[in-house]
Amino acid sequence: MRLAEALAERKALDARLSSIEGRLRANARIQEGDAVSEDPERLFALLDSTAEELRTLMVRIARTNRETVVDGRPLADWIAERDVSWRRLRVLQSALRAAAPSYDRHGGPGSVRSVTTFSTARRHAELDALALRINAIDARIQQANWETELL
Repeated sequence: MRLAEALAERKALDARLSSIEGRLRANARIQEGDAVSEDPERLFALLDSTAEELRTLMVRIARTNRETVVDGRPLADWIAERDVSWRRLRVLQSALRAAAPSYDRHGGPGSVRSVTTFSTARRHAELDALALRINAIDARIQQANWETELL
């Protein structure tokens, strides 16, 4: 199985766990005298087996990410760089939104003026460069995911 296929399977297993959770909640309490629509004990057994299947798959994915080298670095390092870069990008976007001028329709003489405290042009350029870097890293990761066999 390719790493990309394992990642898709991980997503499917996670969705299955969410479904089991909902089914357990729906069958946790019933009106006295009614029957449950699904046997809770069977659902708990399904929860256990699905969680174990997910755990095993996640361990294999993590091992593969640690041991697969892409352009001289472990795949796990590329993933960490991409994820942190995404977080940094969102913070930059938030700061730039906060720095954007807001127009008070009630403003007039005597209203308080606000000014931006940092160079938005410089931060926009940084944001653009970071977005390009994230795209390049993500392309590298996706290619490795399809070329790498799961360990």
